[in-house]
Amino acid sequence: MGVKVLIVAILVLLLITILASIYFFNFSFVRRKPKYQGDYEEHCGGNFSRFETQMLEGKKWIHNHRDDRITITSTDGLQLVGYYIPSEATSKNTILMMHGYRSDGYGDFSCLAKFFHENGYNLLIAHQRCHGESEGKYIGFGVLERYDCKQWIEYLNNRFGIEQNLYLAGVSMGCATVLMTLSLGIPKNIKGVIADCGFTSPYDIFKHILKIDFHLPLFPIMQIENFLCKLIIGYSFRDCSTLEILKENDIPVLFIHGEKDDFVPTWMGKANYEACRGAKELLIIEKAKHATSSMQEPEKYCNTALQFLKKSEFV
Repeated sequence: MGVKVLIVAILVLLLITILASIYFFNFSFVRRKPKYQGDYEEHCGGNFSRFETQMLEGKKWIHNHRDDRITITSTDGLQLVGYYIPSEATSKNTILMMHGYRSDGYGDFSCLAKFFHENGYNLLIAHQRCHGESEGKYIGFGVLERYDCKQWIEYLNNRFGIEQNLYLAGVSMGCATVLMTLSLGIPKNIKGVIADCGFTSPYDIFKHILKIDFHLPLFPIMQIENFLCKLIIGYSFRDCSTLEILKENDIPVLFIHGEKDDFVPTWMGKANYEACRGAKELLIIEKAKHATSSMQEPEKYCNTALQFLKKSEFV
């Protein structure tokens, strides 16, 4: 009887583990039906609730200036969408903006787009694969999106020429995307990167989320998740690490992170900064939670970013 009970207990535990792994896979990787279509009227929740007024103003500004809708095709055949907002005066400086996980450029850059535009920068606000108006079923956590980012860079250079200065700006998963793009042999007219609250690798962020948010054991869930990700989507958690990429990087990077970030912990931003071989700066915003640094201290954030962009132009 004891052996039978043990076998049943093991089978039940195995079933629970498999079900938990399938749930976490769908929760983390699979596209959800959007609650809205990117309209600026959408209200804010979570970390962003107290910044709702300024975010809605910024979203409205982007919405009213997004006349140039662009579509490109990813290397694996997905239609990707972005909006190009040219500077009022002719400018040779363009910022490619990549938003974060289950977010969009309207929200993540709501408190930045108008500022950069008014200071003479052209903007291309991209919808990452599996988000917004872009196609895709599975999220790549930067491992897949880095190839999309390179496609956007090639689009901008084909359209405007390599004489322009290009800058990459990413928030959260968008930050990981732009940092991972640095491994792909990008053109010399990439002058600098604004890296806001990015994680170090899919493995590191999943490990953190399983422990902090789900209170689940790493073994065997991480192994099952990695197997499913490799089998279904085509990449594994350790395929790409910003730490290894930054050790070989010589493009200037401004690293920004919120001191109170508990989703992508602050140590990841600091680790990226320490790993970076090239010119680098680090800005830690006190009291800022995840992806809210530009809202918590907009003047400090914007002035630091603008000074960084100006310096990087001549590197």
